[in-house]
Amino acid sequence: RKAIRSAVKQALAGKLFLLSAAGVSMLLFLSSVREIAAAFRSEELLANGFYHTLILDALSSDGMMLALPILAALPFTASVVEDVKSGFIKAYLPRASMKGYIAGKVMAGILSGGLVFVLGIFAAYGLAALWFTPMEASAEAGAELPARFLALMGRVLLYFCSGAFWSMMGMLFAALTESKYMAYASPFVFYYVLIILYERYFDTLYVLYPKEWVMPSERWVFGDTGVVLFVAELTVLAALCFAAAAKRRLSQI
Repeated sequence: RKAIRSAVKQALAGKLFLLSAAGVSMLLFLSSVREIAAAFRSEELLANGFYHTLILDALSSDGMMLALPILAALPFTASVVEDVKSGFIKAYLPRASMKGYIAGKVMAGILSGGLVFVLGIFAAYGLAALWFTPMEASAEAGAELPARFLALMGRVLLYFCSGAFWSMMGMLFAALTESKYMAYASPFVFYYVLIILYERYFDTLYVLYPKEWVMPSERWVFGDTGVVLFVAELTVLAALCFAAAAKRRLSQI
């Protein structure tokens, strides 16, 4: 448990995690530049809930789709390679079991890859609310603000699951290749290989289309819940493969 807590603290308190979360927020606003400019030029009150629609639309933008695997990989995927090459692992392993070390890396990888989007999205949502709420028309009677927030929470959960998976994929390839550059690049490459396979060759395999994991269509059984379960299974498989690769690598030290 101490090894897990230490790894999670290292992942979530690191500069790369905060920079990646800031990148998520910045990208959401950059993806909505036209809408934001139009809102500030408007002489009339904006529609109620404008900021909510702004963020939801930005989450579906091509910019977010492009950056998703990169932002998920940045915070922690290269940690094992860095520990080995710096020599830190030689001092750490005698004080903690290999099992605890690997479990800590898995948990930290999953949480850092997912929470970077949770933090970034909520930061952007809060800033958008502060900026645009005074410019919006008052809410109509019976307006369901909780329903809007639940819709956002559903999208945040999908981003968390997808980010966790791509983070684990980066850690897996880092352990296999012993390269920090592969840790950052492999999620992006694998992400676009799946996109190309779906869009050009196998358009019936929607479950392997990464964009479906954050913007699911009506074809999914159980809707968003089906997506969460499927991506969670992929994450578990990636974590098990990473554990096997990391154990083999660490046993050689």
